[in-house]
Amino acid sequence: MPNEVQRPGPLRVPRGRQGFDGREALHGATSNRQRCTGVPDAYWVPSPGGGACIRTYPAGSPRAGELMMVYLPGDVLLRGRGGIRLIAGSYARRSPADIRQEMTRWSREGGVPALFLARPGLYGSSGNHGARRRIEEVRLVDGALNRIKTRYRVSSFILAGQSGGGHLVASLVNRRRDVAAAFIGSGLVSAVEVMKAYQKRRGRDGGPVEDPDAVYDPIGHVQAISRPAPDIFVLSDPGDRIVPFLSQRHYVERLRASGLHPTHVLLRGEGRSRHLLAEPIKTGAAHYARGDRGGAITEALRALAPLPHPALEAPN
Repeated sequence: MPNEVQRPGPLRVPRGRQGFDGREALHGATSNRQRCTGVPDAYWVPSPGGGACIRTYPAGSPRAGELMMVYLPGDVLLRGRGGIRLIAGSYARRSPADIRQEMTRWSREGGVPALFLARPGLYGSSGNHGARRRIEEVRLVDGALNRIKTRYRVSSFILAGQSGGGHLVASLVNRRRDVAAAFIGSGLVSAVEVMKAYQKRRGRDGGPVEDPDAVYDPIGHVQAISRPAPDIFVLSDPGDRIVPFLSQRHYVERLRASGLHPTHVLLRGEGRSRHLLAEPIKTGAAHYARGDRGGAITEALRALAPLPHPALEAPN
């Protein structure tokens, strides 16, 4: 399909109120180590795939040995009728200034530094968003966290990820030993299961989906999670129309079968799709940073985005 052909160009560097480029998110952007030095709060992360310039948006004043909250956003690449690729309209309406304000509020709520980590190909980072959920994306974000930890001398992270960002949080929990807590909202944590569900939903002539054999699947690697394990909060809406709820429940069940104790909180997602849980995961992370744990966090989240039928709540 012609729409599948990507034409990446040099990475743009929007500043202030300048909007992000939807075409860049669709086709990808290129950079190198030298050019990356001109991107604010960015890190050149080498990788087997060639490396990427990963941009961040920090807020707060880190102190050595302190916790840091890190937010990983969801996908903006969508599939329209016939499988045509398109970028969510809200993407181009955001700006670096918007993200910095968002992180400033989050940092104040949690009382610790906060940072928005732009995934490869999005929000000012080079790379290819079309290759999301591959091991290359995981390695790049993992490498960026290493650079962030060194620069700010923080001791550990509270990770929060929405949807595709939730896939990355679950992937990072499998790899890192410095994650204090993970908040996953509507996450693609059982990625192969979700890709197969998408293909079934679209039918034979509904257009392409990501190859299930090409994605990194967090659920298949939970045995690698370090012990003692981080506190893992999985936030789901049973009525999610984007990521099947069962795929998230299967992830929680796999964690429990491996001897871990995740907290599964059922909430009401925003919008008609009931998929967006970005604010609850940030709220949960802020509560954790302030010292709240388990039941107190669950209670706060249920008050923030209650389900219309609380009896649907799953036991933890």
